[in-house]
Amino acid sequence: MKWTSCTPEGFTVSPGRVADLVREFAQFGALPGGGVSRLCASLADGRARDRLGELLQGAGAEISVDAVGNQFGLFRLLDDRLSVAPPIMIGSHLDSQPRGGRIDGTMGVMAALEIGRLLLAAKHAGHRFQRNFCVVNWTNEEGARFRPSLLGSGVFAGHYTEAFALACRDDAGETLEDALVAIGYRGKDKAPPMPEFYVELHAEQGARLEAAGHQIGLVTRNWGAVKLDLVCEGEQAHTGPTPMAERRDALLAASRAIDAVRRLADNTKAVIHTSVGRLVVSPNSSNVVPDRVEFTAEIRSPDDDILMEAEAAIQLQLDELAKSTGVVLHRPSRSIRLARAMPETMVDFLAGCSAALGKQTMSIDTVAGHDALSLIGLCQTALVFVPSIGGIAHNEAEATGDMDIDAGTSVLLEAAFRLCGGETPASMGHQTRGPA
Repeated sequence: MKWTSCTPEGFTVSPGRVADLVREFAQFGALPGGGVSRLCASLADGRARDRLGELLQGAGAEISVDAVGNQFGLFRLLDDRLSVAPPIMIGSHLDSQPRGGRIDGTMGVMAALEIGRLLLAAKHAGHRFQRNFCVVNWTNEEGARFRPSLLGSGVFAGHYTEAFALACRDDAGETLEDALVAIGYRGKDKAPPMPEFYVELHAEQGARLEAAGHQIGLVTRNWGAVKLDLVCEGEQAHTGPTPMAERRDALLAASRAIDAVRRLADNTKAVIHTSVGRLVVSPNSSNVVPDRVEFTAEIRSPDDDILMEAEAAIQLQLDELAKSTGVVLHRPSRSIRLARAMPETMVDFLAGCSAALGKQTMSIDTVAGHDALSLIGLCQTALVFVPSIGGIAHNEAEATGDMDIDAGTSVLLEAAFRLCGGETPASMGHQTRGPA
């Protein structure tokens, strides 16, 4: 089946427009190195949300904010203003890591904004649609301030309750609810209905697309992940006179845990990624043996059986090192995301949209978590990647070329015109995908 573009003439993506919006939003939480620090529900996040609201309103969207701060912009493409039919939804997130880059999340929201603007302009020019369109900015995708990650989309999808999300605390003890109130985004609006189709544009955060020379990656599955919040409790002591054998050093236990988690990945033939982060040491002072260290550990794998085996192995090692260092190990929370395939019909549909624009695609995994994963199984979901220069991610130096941003946005615009126009991917036949 040969695909031809159905994007109307005069309503294509303007070169550099989305990239310019990304650069504009980099002022909110700007860092000297060119990146951003825009933690969820921070003042910088509030200013970014305010600006997004201004742009959505200027583009003709109806804005709503739900109880956990998810920000929606509904573009009514149907003449029936009372319609409650599921919309087509595209979006991502505006929150960042503490020293994050300007691309991650923001690009997907800005692309959705531009698509909504073009769709509504096409409606005003006489184009007919059968579905409304909704832009979304999800709350706390990163999990950098409040844990777990994917929190806003998780509430929307029913994986977490509003009460659970709002009670989550950052390291200073502030709840998400209080932080949202402080920036004016503890919303009272009812969230839109679950979309019929959800599509997200994101930078790859890897180097496969760049190495292959492709602009478009179609995600076919996600890796599974187990994330553990851990606390080592020992006994505070003077580092001078306290005999070494009598110390119950929480930091020593944590450091051995860090090494064990890393060695788990190094010493296995299975495909797994591991990491440890977010160390909170108390007291964090010279001349004192710390009595408490909080940290997170994670394991990722494309195979759920391997993931479970790896977790069991590290849990056993954690118990052993706690015993050997004389500390008590607590496990306050554990979250798990299983490996799942993206809907094949949506992957094929996006391949067709790409082909209609002359874009060759590449099938690809996502090792990182994205909000799209929260919606798998609840609606037809797709995740589209564009290249990350040098594969750099969660770093001030992360970058994606303007032409690649345009290409990804154009593919989603093609998809949006088709879906909002009433097409159903499942009925459109199997498409040929790019190389694996």
